[in-house]
Amino acid sequence: MLARILTSALILCVVSSPASAQLTANKRILAPFKTVVAKASESTVRVRCDDQDASLGTVVFEDGYILTKASELRNGIISVRFADGTEYEAEIVGRHRGTDLAMLRVDVKGLKPVKFADVTKTRVGHWLAAAGPSTEPVAIGILSAGLRKIPADDPFNEESIIVNHNRGYMGIRLEDYKDPNDKGGKSVGALITEVTRNTPASKAGLKIKDVIVAVNNTKVVGRASLQETLEYFRPGESVMVTIQREGEEKQIKLTLGPAPVDPSEARSRIQNSMGGELSGRRSGFPAIIQTDMVVKPNDCGGPVVDLEGNVLGINIARAGRVETWILPGDLIRPLLDDLRSGKLAPTALTRNEK
Repeated sequence: MLARILTSALILCVVSSPASAQLTANKRILAPFKTVVAKASESTVRVRCDDQDASLGTVVFEDGYILTKASELRNGIISVRFADGTEYEAEIVGRHRGTDLAMLRVDVKGLKPVKFADVTKTRVGHWLAAAGPSTEPVAIGILSAGLRKIPADDPFNEESIIVNHNRGYMGIRLEDYKDPNDKGGKSVGALITEVTRNTPASKAGLKIKDVIVAVNNTKVVGRASLQETLEYFRPGESVMVTIQREGEEKQIKLTLGPAPVDPSEARSRIQNSMGGELSGRRSGFPAIIQTDMVVKPNDCGGPVVDLEGNVLGINIARAGRVETWILPGDLIRPLLDDLRSGKLAPTALTRNEK
């Protein structure tokens, strides 16, 4: 009955609207979905970095644990704002690279966690709504493609390769550097094996055989450690890079740049972004469901529901002009304990972590 009422109301509104792109902005269209997102909205928060909106968050444990989209977080003070306006400083306790999920923790008890439903019961063509911290949905749309598994690291499938355009770019190739005097063989830095011309690294004076041991105050213990550290910085930000060169330690200031775009992808990126900004990280997910909802990148990280209010998953990426990807709950649920426990704690620290 609820589905029929909402569909009828929606048809009346769409007939009076000149384009379906107005779905997220038209108050008359969004109004019937308030009851649909009501419960999920109680579990949705706004995530902020240095007082700027970064993403939405989804409460998954009542004692202060909240999931969000990791690649939208930036280096700085992370906080969580609730619907009543209260705001608490948050720390990152877990990060899963494959799903681009980060687990935040705030010192608050008695939160209302979501319960993920079985996504396979929702059919293609059914209406969905994205919850926000307020009473109105962030966006609405239809399920345009059911559960789709993406093979990991398939070089012939660009959707399987993790590319984060939000991450600051240096323009170097690296390998782990191990102290030759340490018999344990542990990596103690990131060795530069190549410096690309006309990149931030070459302009700053980094050289082949330099060993990067720190970025700002974050210790670098290997290639992966440096890559994770840069996930929290954006193109245009300046960092102080500590290197070892010929037995001496030096500090070099470097302004990060954007990752280069493959010329073969440039045209498709322009066409896809004509409807608005795309998510910086929009590939490499192990499984997704697809909707035609128009969700801004800083509104990803919140829950998505069907017309009965069942939480199907979390919005994870604005992937195209009218294409938003959702991480299904069945994929998220097995990761929750590891993300919460510290097993997946990031090695790189943001400024509000000690």
